[in-house]
Amino acid sequence: MKNRDLLEKKEKVIWKEKQKILTLTGEPVLEMSLSWPEVAGKKRWNVRRYYRLLSEGWEKQWCREVYWCACADLAQKRAASRHFVLWKASLSGQVTRQDEQLLSIAMLAREEHGDGRGLEYRWGDTWRWEDGSPVRLKEFFPGKHRWRRELLRQAEDAAQRARERGCCLAPELKGALRRWFSAERFVVEKDGLLLYYPQCTVASAAEGAVTLHIPFVQSWPMQGSHSV
Repeated sequence: MKNRDLLEKKEKVIWKEKQKILTLTGEPVLEMSLSWPEVAGKKRWNVRRYYRLLSEGWEKQWCREVYWCACADLAQKRAASRHFVLWKASLSGQVTRQDEQLLSIAMLAREEHGDGRGLEYRWGDTWRWEDGSPVRLKEFFPGKHRWRRELLRQAEDAAQRARERGCCLAPELKGALRRWFSAERFVVEKDGLLLYYPQCTVASAAEGAVTLHIPFVQSWPMQGSHSV
């Protein structure tokens, strides 16, 4: 019965989609695609509202500032008799964990400018499934002192593993990891956490926004399930 109830809950997270192409004098200049989650349930109205406003905010920004920049790029290319490359912007995400306690969702906003530059913004949100209230990172370490210091040590190890895989990280990595760490940029998986660092903070711009996987370890109060 419990497994069937859990399956029914999982079916209540659906993804809404929207696509739009903005033009200038009939020529496409910006292609947008947006995808955001919608969670059913009366007690989770705040979660639905949050992601709806989130998608509307990105759409508004892309329809204004980014669209204006794309139009300026088109005008410059026309004046120089050069080929214009369509700008693109997208909002997407995925559920990283969903069970009877938690719903954790990772989001990615990406812009591709005509000159080949790519901008990435990664973040995540974790909610209590029962009532839709947000879960903070420190709640995974109840009663544990200096949890941030221990987590950052784990982040250093994760960054070293990423460097060994060929990721171009900053030379002064330890300082950058601590300076740009934010307890607001994380999601939960079945076996650990994902920490996000903004683009150009701990790695080169070509790496985009950096994601570090922090596995659960026995010394932490949190594990695969917890009591938040």
